[in-house]
Amino acid sequence: SSGMSTRPLRPLALKWIAGLTLLGLLTLEAGVAVAYDAPTPMLDKAEEYNALPHGDHPELLILGTCLPEQIIQRELLEETLGGGTRAYNLATPAGTTRLMYLTLLHEIPDEAQVKAIVVPYGKRDLTKLMAPYESQVMELARWSDMGQLAEWACKGDRGCETELVLRKASRAYRYRGYLANWFWQSLRTKPPIPGYVLSPGAVAPPELDDAGLVGGDPSAGPDWQAKGDPNQGEPDLVYLEALLDLADERGMRMVFVPLPERSQLDGPRDPEPTEARYEATLKRTITSHGGELIDVYALPGLSHMDFEDEVHLNPRGRKTVTLAIGQALAHHFETP
Repeated sequence: SSGMSTRPLRPLALKWIAGLTLLGLLTLEAGVAVAYDAPTPMLDKAEEYNALPHGDHPELLILGTCLPEQIIQRELLEETLGGGTRAYNLATPAGTTRLMYLTLLHEIPDEAQVKAIVVPYGKRDLTKLMAPYESQVMELARWSDMGQLAEWACKGDRGCETELVLRKASRAYRYRGYLANWFWQSLRTKPPIPGYVLSPGAVAPPELDDAGLVGGDPSAGPDWQAKGDPNQGEPDLVYLEALLDLADERGMRMVFVPLPERSQLDGPRDPEPTEARYEATLKRTITSHGGELIDVYALPGLSHMDFEDEVHLNPRGRKTVTLAIGQALAHHFETP
């Protein structure tokens, strides 16, 4: 009789366990949504820009990583372009072409008179993988974007697609890397981890090995992803292509500026085969999708004395590069 009396309790106990588990997950999700302010610098800048008045002046948008933010003198650029043009700097640390694409897709008002978008970039900035699940992507993306993002990022990998959905659906899951870091810090068992280290998310793409490679040439470093033949090591530029096509659809000219390096001013050198293939592929992609490139090494007067280190310019160098960018863009802002 005792065995018969326990049987009805088993389904009830399972229901209680399931209910309490669901309640706990919902409470955690609500708590994270209310209390946790994730670092999303590109989204923050895009929302600030979106809230500004638009439509009464021509605009130039600046996208990229931290280098454009440090190098370009925005007021000088506006003065060089003239005609009441306003330049808006949406470049942020750890910015990727994936984030740039979503920003252009959702955060640029229709009434904004964006004539051109300039993207100053350092080596590998346009192909740097990070994780396809980086946290800001889930903040900028809408559910209607998820199918396309999954197709680009996962290439049919069901585990990757499931991961994307989980990250979009749950902030607690999306930011578990931050939350775990905070928990262990509070117990004083681990040192603080900088926010940008965790910004791509807690896991890397499942198809990457420890070196961040999918086949290809190991000398290419961790910023390459094989596309097509795994022995070719071609850079995956699908997000760059999407960014260029979207800008073209919206009538915005995209201009890319490979930022100068001090060592390159010594004179032309023969690049490594992998580097040459990368540069050729990048140039072909940009020009075939309606973009243009500015050759900063052709700037008059740029010298070793204009650098603070290998890639960062001093005030004189920043002025030289800013003026050159403005002069190269001026024809896009001429009044017909």
